[in-house]
Order: sequence, then C-alpha cells, then structure tokens
Amino acid sequence: MEFDVLLYLAQKKGNVVSSEELFEKVWKEKYLENNNTVMVHIRRIREKLKDDSKKPKFIKTVWGVGYKIEK
Repeated sequence: MEFDVLLYLAQKKGNVVSSEELFEKVWKEKYLENNNTVMVHIRRIREKLKDDSKKPKFIKTVWGVGYKIEK
C-alpha cells in the first residue's frame, strides 16, 4: 500500500491530493471521517525515505488540504 500511495502522489506531482482522494484511489473504499490510515502510511513512507516530517524534501503536507510531491 505504501508503494501505491507514493505512486499515486508521484502521478499527481505538483498537485495537492486530499487524504480522502488518496484513500479512495489507493484502497478503493469509501473514505470515513477521522480515518488516520493515510496519515500513518505517509509517516511510514517518510521514515523509509529518511524524510524529516518537519522539513520534508519529498512528500509535503498542505495543512487542511492534503499531500503533494512538488515538481
């Protein structure tokens, strides 16, 4: 699933992807409020990439909106 999350973000490079969109595209299920699944997977990906969550180089958090990989 982590690879699928990273792949989807890479395909949408430069665009902000909401947690809801990411969950529904990768898990192919309806997103439910207060679902931390995406956040946990993003954290695990950052750990594997050695990406500091406070100053990430790869996956940026757009607070209140979602995540993105910059161009």
